[in-house]
Formats: sequence, C-alpha cells, structure tokens
Amino acid sequence: MMNYDLSAFCGHWPFRKLRRASLPEQLEEYAHLGFFGGCMSSLDAIFYNDPWEADEPLLNALEGTEWHPAICVNPLLPWWEMTTEKAHRRGVCHLRLYPGIHRYDVKMAEPVFQLAETLGLVVIVTAHMEDDRLCYLLEQQPVDLSEYAEICRQYSSVPVLFSGCYAGELTALKNVPPNLWTDTSGLCHGLWPIEELIRNGVPAERMVFGSLSPLQCVHSHMQNLQKTETDAILVHNPKRFLEEMP
Repeated sequence: MMNYDLSAFCGHWPFRKLRRASLPEQLEEYAHLGFFGGCMSSLDAIFYNDPWEADEPLLNALEGTEWHPAICVNPLLPWWEMTTEKAHRRGVCHLRLYPGIHRYDVKMAEPVFQLAETLGLVVIVTAHMEDDRLCYLLEQQPVDLSEYAEICRQYSSVPVLFSGCYAGELTALKNVPPNLWTDTSGLCHGLWPIEELIRNGVPAERMVFGSLSPLQCVHSHMQNLQKTETDAILVHNPKRFLEEMP
C-alpha cells in the first residue's frame, strides 16, 4: 500500500541548515518510509521574487512520478494570475498560499479562490511552517483560519486543505465546511493530538497526512497515528483528496 504526504517540501530554508533538503534526498527518504506520492512544494519559491523560478524546475523534476507539485501563489505579486494559468496548462492542480509569511489578509487571497473555482484547482492554506521563534528574522502575521473557513463556504466547489495548523486553531473552527480538509503537519504537541481533534469535532474522514518535511520529521509525525487511523490518514483519505477535483 502506498502512503501519501500532502505537505512535503524540498529546497532551502534561510533560518537553519536542513540535513536532507534536495528533491533526490527527499524522494529517497520517502521511498524508505513507504511514501511514493503526495504533494511536493519548493521552499525556495516562498522567498523568491518570482516563485515560478523555483516551481518550474520542481514541476519538471516531478514529471512521471506520483508526486504532485503544489506551487507557491502570492496574490501580492502582479503576475501571480498569469503564472498560475501557465502552471495550470502544464497540469498543475494544487496552489499553496502562505498568508502569514507573505503578509496578506483573506480579502487579498480571495481572487486565488475565484481563479481556483474557474480553473478547477485545489487551494492549500499554510498557517505555520514552523515555530516563529526558530525564524525570528522573518516577521509573520497571524492567520485567522475562521476567515479562510468562511471563504471555503463561499467557494464550495474548491477543495481546500488547511496545512500547518495547531490543534487549538482547528478545534476552534465551528461547522467545518464539507470542502475543507486538514493535514497533520501542525499536530506535534501533546499525546495523541489526532484523537483529541476527532473528539472535538474535526472530521476524521477529511484528515490527511502532512509532515512539512524536511522542516519537520516524517517519522515523528507517523508516530502520532494510532493503528486504527493509520490507513485512513496515510492512504485512503489522501487518495480521495488527490482525486477530488471540481
């Protein structure tokens, strides 16, 4: 059975050295752990003036694999729409937003959801990449997930994944819209955080595995899974997410 990681990365992180950061190293590590597919994003794209300069080589490198490129979209850039349409013509289906790092509010992000609805794309909203204290040189703004949940309701045909969210942020959401998915990449505190989320109303059938590797450890996130959840979160739910296109 093939495992999926829907929040995998490769590239460089400006604030600390990563031991396994290149795409070949990442794919080798994932294969060793039984992962052969998911969504892969470029860390470099987050910090480039033109994210496509990092995303296009990643797209080329992932051709012929089961890994889907999730490209960086920054709605503050004047050419983001043109680049997204170009990527869509190349077969890209997943857009990743970093509102905390790029410092924009939900109103500025809404055009991305509009374009995703038009083109039939998936939007991944990244709340946190890692603890702000580890990248203190980068001024980030808080991400209000309740506002993005409301956008999910408005654009109900767009599959949306909340990534890098802390348990408290997810349990604070009320009436989770049916097109909203969550990954496990921010759930690295406490014992059995996934069970706690499920008990507090986060739908288990809309939860998928995400690690934010190489910033975080894939194997550690796997240890958060109880045996009864493993197949659903590692395999079945991610497979449904990847297939759930508008």
